[in-house]
Amino acid sequence: MAGVAAGERTGQNRKHIGVVGGGIAGLTAALRFAQAGQRVTLWERSDRLGGQAAAFPVDGAHLEYFYHHLFQSDREIVALIEELGIADHLMWLPSNVGYFADGRIYPLNGALDLLRLRFIPLIDRVRIGLVTAYLQRVRRWEKFERITADAWLRRALGQRAYDRTLGAQLRAKFGRYYDQVAMVWFWGKIWLRTTSRRSPLDNEKLGYIRGSFNVLIDALVECCRREGADLRTGSGPTALRQTDGECWTVVLDDRSEVHCDAVVVTTPSPILARLVPNLPEAYRAKLTGLTYEAAAVALLQLSRPLSAIYWLNVADPDVPFTGIIEHTNFVDPAEYGGKRFVYLSKYLEPDHPYFTLPEAELIETYLPYLKRINPDFDPSWIERWWVFRERSAQPIVTPNYREKLPEHRTPLANLYLANTSQIYPEDRGTNYSVRLGNRIAEMVLTDLAGGPAR
Repeated sequence: MAGVAAGERTGQNRKHIGVVGGGIAGLTAALRFAQAGQRVTLWERSDRLGGQAAAFPVDGAHLEYFYHHLFQSDREIVALIEELGIADHLMWLPSNVGYFADGRIYPLNGALDLLRLRFIPLIDRVRIGLVTAYLQRVRRWEKFERITADAWLRRALGQRAYDRTLGAQLRAKFGRYYDQVAMVWFWGKIWLRTTSRRSPLDNEKLGYIRGSFNVLIDALVECCRREGADLRTGSGPTALRQTDGECWTVVLDDRSEVHCDAVVVTTPSPILARLVPNLPEAYRAKLTGLTYEAAAVALLQLSRPLSAIYWLNVADPDVPFTGIIEHTNFVDPAEYGGKRFVYLSKYLEPDHPYFTLPEAELIETYLPYLKRINPDFDPSWIERWWVFRERSAQPIVTPNYREKLPEHRTPLANLYLANTSQIYPEDRGTNYSVRLGNRIAEMVLTDLAGGPAR
């Protein structure tokens, strides 16, 4: 069994473990607890399991609410896919990346494409290539923890190259937080793309699950239930109260109570602070001191392609979205009856007006800018559209972030936190959520078995 040593399946020393949150990390942890012979109850307030990786039906197929793919370095989630018996659904497909600047799309898939970025002088292109090559070879990321990406990249690239390329992307993604993001976060992005290639000369291939990530979620849910886990959707805890020193009472929406020997919370950190008001102040400050960006994603169903690029970075400050992910330039549109699907991605501050703007108005706001991407675009190409929003989409990784992170083991016995803000130095993603679920399960089972002192 991956991640956790299997327990003997007897009633002796069987514990009841509660899991709050039914995303990938919560489901993975629930599976490991059940496989170890423990009693497991998971609560997910949404009507669906899978969190941000979940998909919804589109014309006989399914598509994620928020775009997803895998990298070739994503070992933990691939191991889980194989364990669940759905490896035949995993596809490794060629992908391409582009950069939109000065009204033009530039392919950006390697060193030669970088040299063709004619919107900046040749000396700047060479400098960007040298900096990227250096970052690809860095193994000791700790040197980047105490400096911002803005300061490091500005110095390494020079003001002109920085402002037109990587600085523009930082501003587009992080808004008013752009100069607060630690360089270690940026290094992680470069490192991930490097390790995703089998060799430096290979074209990048990315992974996707035929039928959508729901295939993984459904298989994970089925396996959890087969192992005896109780997965509940549509409601959740309103409070967690410590009882008898080390046990916990989970108070639910209907005021009923469930008693657990341990509880793992996989929701964003501020929710744990609300569920457990009596947390020690120093730990509470870590929970509430983290900053999250929100996300607004518009998904368009088109009658024809918008571009030839799968992942198009948009750093033009006048364009209101920061990324165009044309899913059907990655997965064959035949999987969707020939329809084309395009995500328009925007990370934003939670108080940004786009987060509450009526959906139809958000689409209307975006439409004129699609003609910049493709001058032939016409609104008649749009057959359907959807808007999805997430309040806690991206933790802001600031300098010295490791020192600010809340520990998995809270100061209260048998209460644990495992969420995307604790994925470090990597950025959040489904692979790291699987790893997180495995790790927190191993930690909890070790503690409950009388392992190392807290």
